[in-house]
Amino acid sequence: MNIFISRPRALCSVIAFSSAVILISTSGCVTLPKAPSGQQLLSASLPNADQVREQWASRSKKGDVDSAWIRSFRDPALESYIGEVVAGNIELDAALHSVEAAAASARQAGAMLRPQLNAAGSSSHLKRSGGNGSDSSELSAQLSWELDLWGRVRASRAAAGANYQATEADYQNARLSLAAMAAKAWYLATETYQQLEFAREIVGIQQKRLDLVTIKFEEGELSPKEKHLAGADLNAARDRLQQVSLAHRNALRTLEVLAGKYPAAKHQIARRYVPIPPAVPAGVPSALIERRPDLRAAGEQVAAAFNLVTEAKAARLPRISLTAAAGRSSSDLLDLLDQGPGFWAAGGNFMAPIYQGGALKEQVAVRTAQQKSALALFGQKSLNAFTEVETALDGEAILVKREGYLKGALDDNQEALNVAQKQFDAGKLDLLSVLQMQERVISSKIAWINIRNTRLAQRIELHLALGGSFE
Repeated sequence: MNIFISRPRALCSVIAFSSAVILISTSGCVTLPKAPSGQQLLSASLPNADQVREQWASRSKKGDVDSAWIRSFRDPALESYIGEVVAGNIELDAALHSVEAAAASARQAGAMLRPQLNAAGSSSHLKRSGGNGSDSSELSAQLSWELDLWGRVRASRAAAGANYQATEADYQNARLSLAAMAAKAWYLATETYQQLEFAREIVGIQQKRLDLVTIKFEEGELSPKEKHLAGADLNAARDRLQQVSLAHRNALRTLEVLAGKYPAAKHQIARRYVPIPPAVPAGVPSALIERRPDLRAAGEQVAAAFNLVTEAKAARLPRISLTAAAGRSSSDLLDLLDQGPGFWAAGGNFMAPIYQGGALKEQVAVRTAQQKSALALFGQKSLNAFTEVETALDGEAILVKREGYLKGALDDNQEALNVAQKQFDAGKLDLLSVLQMQERVISSKIAWINIRNTRLAQRIELHLALGGSFE
């Protein structure tokens, strides 16, 4: 139905009609239902949500999660490097542009709640047979405004806003994940450097061993088999040195690429580990829903789907719009621009879907299914998040014990080497046995260095699982 008025004497009717519709739109609009909160989402998405513990099953230090975990490592070089990564990483920059696009989409959806003003113009020439031609032109401005009586446009705006919040949370999660990746890559480069040092030592030991075995072989004390075995051990050590050297250069390239630099394997790193930071508080499981950015993003996706259901339902109801137009028309363009006759019009449009072949009904079904899917994904992501925290806490406790055992093995091997060295100095032990003990000590050092890097990486994983910020 189209209500249209074009004569000045109907001005009162226009005002009355417009006022009535505006009154309906401001006092009778449907209030949009609120999207569920994080705790409500948890209860709705997990069939056994009441089983979520009040404390973590794995032992953890009580207290709030640290919001600046990078500083807890007390490693200024690491902090500086992560700053470079956040500023220069190309993928993170792409994610930031996605946030900007989502923000623009949200503003675009909100613009539909405002009046829309457009300009229009036309010009034509009519030529009659055997007569003179005539020109006609028209310029006008048109104003329209849909009255969002049922909340369709507001629901669309709310969905776009939730999508923007989800994209923003995804960006924060990407930032946090990138910082964690950079920190692990930083300490891996340190480990490969130290492994490279040990690999060189082992090559030196195997070279001395081969030299000693060769002398004994030439003196007839050893068989050719012992000489060839010593040569094989030396070549194996040299092969290991090449592997570790490549691994170290690759670790440096990873650091450079993460920071958006050319992978030249020239990045300067710390050559020794920082001490393992003290245990960190892990908070409580329920707080994870609001703290982890990936869970916040999943919750916003549920909210977006929730509002899209409301939009689909409102699309089945009538739409009412106010319209107005004003302009000038003339049979001559110059008259139009100067003093052509003016006109104005105002009215309202009413449109109600009657039969669409079931399309609008099925759209509601589609949006409802998408909402249920988003809710189920939220529940699965919540379980995954709980698992990651429990695994990180449990793994850290095990690694502490393993480090103690490996440190004990290193100390025992070192003491055995000290005894062997004294026996060699006293002439009670040959050099070959001392070299073998030195190799055992270096192997113990390699295992200890590896477990220290694993502990640092595990601590980083714990902070990532807890959703702590790195700022």
